[in-house]
Amino acid sequence: MYVQTNETGKHGHQSHLQQAVTQFLTPRSLPPTPRDEELLRRGMGLNLSCGLAATAWGTGPTILLAHGWESRRTHWGAFVPSLIETGFRVIAVDAPAHADSPGTQVSVFDYAQALAGVGREIGPLSGVVGHSFGAAAAAFALHLGLDAERAVLISGPASLTAVIERWGRHHGMSEDEIPTFVRLVAERTEVPLKSLDLAHVAVDLKQPALIIHDRGDDDIPLEDALALVAAWPRATLVVTERFGHRRILIAKEVVKHVVHFLKDGYNVSDTV
Repeated sequence: MYVQTNETGKHGHQSHLQQAVTQFLTPRSLPPTPRDEELLRRGMGLNLSCGLAATAWGTGPTILLAHGWESRRTHWGAFVPSLIETGFRVIAVDAPAHADSPGTQVSVFDYAQALAGVGREIGPLSGVVGHSFGAAAAAFALHLGLDAERAVLISGPASLTAVIERWGRHHGMSEDEIPTFVRLVAERTEVPLKSLDLAHVAVDLKQPALIIHDRGDDDIPLEDALALVAAWPRATLVVTERFGHRRILIAKEVVKHVVHFLKDGYNVSDTV
C-alpha cells in the first residue's frame, strides 16, 4: 500500500510517488494450483522467440488468449475445452512479469507489444481474447498491427488514466496527488498521456469485436464497456449479471457467447 510519510519537500514527495509507480507496475507472483498444472499437462509448451511462456491446445485456426493482471495462462481453463471442441487451436501466454514469463515489472503497453510479437510469430489469428488488463493489451496490440480476424474483450477498461486514478485512490493518495501520479506512470512507461484513452484507439480498429462486461463489476465499471462499444465501429456488447470481474471467466454463458462469436460472429440481436 502507498503510505504518506512526514518527509517534506518536492523531491521527497516525488520519491514516494515514484515508489508507488513501481508498485503499480509490479504484479505479485502467485503460485499455480493443481488445476493449473493439470491444464498445462494437457497442452504443449511453446518456445516463443519473445521468451513468454506459452501453451497450445488443439488444432485448427488459432485463438490467442491474454489473461489479466496477476493472473496466468491457465486461468482460461473454462474456455480451452470448448474452443478445442469447436475446432480451434488455442494458445495462451503468460504476460511479461507474470507466472512463468520473465520480468518483474510490466505495463499494458509492454503486454501489447509482446502480444503483437506473438501474433507475428504464430499468426495470422482467427481471434484474440483478453480479460481485464489483457483486454486492454489485446486492443492496443490490434492497434499495433496484431493480425486477428476477431477480438473479444472481457471486463476491459476504456481509459487507462481512470485505471491509474482508481489505483491511486485505493492506495491512499489524495486528489491533489493523482494527476502527478498519472503523469509519472506515463513517463515511466514512455507513453504519452493522450494515448492512455483506449476508446480513442478503438475508433481505428476494423475487426469485429465482442465486448462482455458484468453489471456488478467492482474493478472496472460497466461505463467503460459502453464507451468502448460506442467507439469501436464493429463492436457488439453483452452485459452479464452476478459474475463480477473475475467469476465472469468461469461463467458458462460467457464461454458460449465467446465461442459462438469466434466461430460464426453475430449481432447483438442474436441469441446463444
